[in-house]
Order: sequence, then C-alpha cells, then structure tokens
Amino acid sequence: MPAFLSTLTDSGFIRGMLPLLNRAGQSMAPLILSDGLARATKKSAWLSRTTFLMGMPFVVLGMAVWVCGGKMPSWFSWAYLGAYALFFCLHGVNETTFSTVQGKLIPVNRRGLLTGVASVVGTFFAVTLALWLLRRWLNEADGLTYAKIFLFVGTTMMISSCAVWFLREQPDAGPTVVITRRRDHFQSIVQRLRLDPALRRVCLIAACFVFSQILFPHYQDLGMKMPGSAPVLLMSWVIAQHVGAAVFSSISGRIADAFGTRASLRLLTSFSMIAPILALITARWGKVDWFAATFFWIGVVPVTYRMLMNHTLELIHREHHPGYLSTLTFCMAVPFFLSPLVGGLVSWFGYTVPFLVVAVITGVGAWQTWLMAEPRHRESTSTTSTSIVRELSATESA
Repeated sequence: MPAFLSTLTDSGFIRGMLPLLNRAGQSMAPLILSDGLARATKKSAWLSRTTFLMGMPFVVLGMAVWVCGGKMPSWFSWAYLGAYALFFCLHGVNETTFSTVQGKLIPVNRRGLLTGVASVVGTFFAVTLALWLLRRWLNEADGLTYAKIFLFVGTTMMISSCAVWFLREQPDAGPTVVITRRRDHFQSIVQRLRLDPALRRVCLIAACFVFSQILFPHYQDLGMKMPGSAPVLLMSWVIAQHVGAAVFSSISGRIADAFGTRASLRLLTSFSMIAPILALITARWGKVDWFAATFFWIGVVPVTYRMLMNHTLELIHREHHPGYLSTLTFCMAVPFFLSPLVGGLVSWFGYTVPFLVVAVITGVGAWQTWLMAEPRHRESTSTTSTSIVRELSATESA
C-alpha cells in the first residue's frame, strides 16, 4: 500500500497519513458500532459481512488502476486515501468481531495455539502466492501491477467470508449492554478506564506500542532509496514479514497458553524495538538485500496486536468484550494523530531521529508490561470483576 502511494506522490506528509487513517479507522468504527455488535445474538454474521465488505475497496481500486492503464491522475492520491480509510474502518470492525467470536467459542488456554496455527497456515499460503504471482506481477512492465494485486486481494477477501459459514455458534440469549447515543460510547470509555486499572495498564502499553506502526510506510521508502533497490524487492519484504509473523505467533502463542498473555506481551513488546534500529543500521552500513531482516522483525507487530486483544478478553465477562475491545482500539488510535508529523519530520530531517524516538517509546511500553497484572493469576475473572461489571452495567443502562 505505501509503495503504490509512492507512485502517486513523494510527499512524506501524505505518506504519514496512512498510519493515521489506518488506526483511526480501526478505532472509531468499532467504537461506534460496538453497541450493535453487543446486541447481535450471532456474532459470526457480522464477521462474514465485514470480511466480504473489506474486499470492496480493493476491487474498486484495482478496477480504477486497470481502466487508467496504470497512469493515474494527480488527484487520485486523495481518492486512494479515502479507499484506504474505508478499508480500515471495515477492518477494525472485523478485528473486533473476530476477537469477540474467539472469546465466545475458544477456551482461554487454547487461544495462543489458535493464533500460532492460523499464522503458520496463513504464512504458507501467503508466501506461496507471493512467489507464484507477486514476483511475476512486479516484473511486468504493462503498468497494471497494482491493479492485479488489488483485484486479487479484494476477490480473495470476499471469497474468504464464506469460511465463517462453517462456524458452530449458538445464538446469545439477548443483549445485555445497550448504548443508544454516540456520546455514550466515549463516556463508557472513560468509565471503563476509571473502573478497571488492568484495562488502563494494557491501554497504556498499547498506546506506546502502536508508535512502531507509525513507521510502516517509511520502512519501504527507506529501503527503496538504498543503492540497488528494485520493485521486485517488495516481494522478498512481504515474504520476510509474513515469515516473521509466523515465527513470533508460534513462539508467543505457546508462551501465552503455558504462562499467560502477560509473559507473551513482555517478549513481543521488547522485540518491537528492534525493527527501527535495525533499519537504520542496515540503511547506513548494509546492503539492500539485507533489508528484508527489518521486515522479519516488523512481523512482530500484528502478533502483538492480536495478543493485546487476547489479553483484554481475559479482563472482563464475555458480554462486555465488544466494549473493552473498542476501548483498547480507541486508546491505540490517539498516538496516530502524530503520524503526519512523523512523516513531515522524515521528509525534513531524515529517518534517524524519528526512528530512534519510536524505539524509545516502544521500549517504555515494554517496561510497562512488567508492571501489568496477569488475569489468570487473579482469584478468578468471574469473581474479581463482578463489581466492575455491576458498575459498568449500571452506567451503560442509565
């Protein structure tokens, strides 16, 4: 996605809009729609719909690039940002729905295994398809490379929505949490954070961690400016990132099932500091072929995001999962308002200072994991969170 935007504009400020739109969409949409998700008796229906709809922005983008023959007008960068924002609004609702379904159907001590297996299987297919299709498309000179990529991704997402039909989910008895006014969503966030110190801690860790995602578009830009770079290297970077995600998922999943999500988060957040430092070292003293190692370590980001959501699921009763997850994603969105500023700093002063600052901030988040509570070490979630649930329910129904 950042590579295609770079073909439309070289503005670091516009490139810096990508992480902002990414996280804002993933945070605000679930927050606004969490009430509807909580009222739905079958959460998997939401999962199927949002998975299908996620493919639509890619299909529209692919068709536009195909019709224009790859020669896009200057204003298309803004249309592209709009489609990008829409996709991540849908993606945010999809992620929240997926976690809610997981919290309903998968026992807590099996979620790490699920994450690891899903990542390994997904990585196998992603790497296979990248070697088979992406290498060919990136080497073609017909100007339709991104049209083919977007159309393939969008169509695959639409088809994958059918997998949800095979879930065996029993309908819920009925809604237990109802919020009718949009301002109540924000009041509920404040109330949850005020009442639950464990949620406050994980939201603080998440807010520090997401700074690593702000650098996403700048990694590709830095790598493509190294001597000997070529578009085909994007394929090796995609593969490295998927392999990294599979490795970190397998390791952290086993740790989470055996010792709890806190132990897994301690490892993952510490690893998140490596990518920006490694990128700077490789760009200055290494070769462009070595830059794939940076993307291997970037693979820790989606795994950490998933583990943060798994940890949040353990903090509260199931009927409050949508609200807690939307609170987490909202807190993760706040730092992304600095994303355009980071992009501007990269354009004006280079990569070194922004990358090092982000490494320090993620390090603070890693330190905070040593101060967080492990939900499985509580007396029991059903006992210790009773007062929180009672106060939340009273507030949200008032």
